[in-house]
Amino acid sequence: MKYIITLFIIVTLCLIGCSYSLKLNTLPHIKNVQISPFENDTIEYTLAQDIQNYLVTSFQRDGRLKITTIDPDSFIEGTVLDYRHDIHSYDNFGNVLEYRVTILFDIKMTDLIMQEVIYENKQLLLSENYSTHTDNPNVLNSEISAQEKIYERVFDTIIRSTLELW
Repeated sequence: MKYIITLFIIVTLCLIGCSYSLKLNTLPHIKNVQISPFENDTIEYTLAQDIQNYLVTSFQRDGRLKITTIDPDSFIEGTVLDYRHDIHSYDNFGNVLEYRVTILFDIKMTDLIMQEVIYENKQLLLSENYSTHTDNPNVLNSEISAQEKIYERVFDTIIRSTLELW
């Protein structure tokens, strides 16, 4: 009986532990980050500021690295290289069903303490579709919401490639 109770407790703790999400930092010497203004090689003049603002907000929300402009441990810089907003699909009558937003980035994160690049992608290409003719809350419904989803994926890519290496 004692064996069954012990086994039950172990299984319960394992199940509880599996549902808990722990945010780790695999680079413990990095405590903060500076996000430089992105360059913009497109005619969409707000994109560079939008991605920088999104990254700042995302790092603040995530909480693993503090945003700083003075004596940073790490540095993120980037360029918006290309922006496309295209029709993705039509219905049988030639009406537009979906649009696709595609953004090409050049992004680099540098560890300033160890003086090494810890993430770099010169051709990070991300796309999202959206439809203006849907009431489905699971479908993006505007060009701006597609852009924001791409910015979210940029942040996730940086985090997974630097702080969450397994």
